[in-house]
Amino acid sequence: MKTPALGDGAALAVALRGAGLPCDVEARAALALISARADCAARLASPRERASALALAKQYGFTHIAVELTADAPAAGAAVLRP
Repeated sequence: MKTPALGDGAALAVALRGAGLPCDVEARAALALISARADCAARLASPRERASALALAKQYGFTHIAVELTADAPAAGAAVLRP
């Protein structure tokens, strides 16, 4: 059984930041999990921005991207139950 190739999450994060998309990237085999604030993630809803991000991801060894929204706790304004 062939082990899936891992993408370079750190390098992709640098490339995305350079393209004006401030985010963090976690590599999960061939999936790039992009953690971004809502404003940045909203930009990825644009077909052009999404295609650009996916093209960059492919350059760094990924086949897919997923976007995880993040928010600063004080700015979020929602109550969160924590144990």
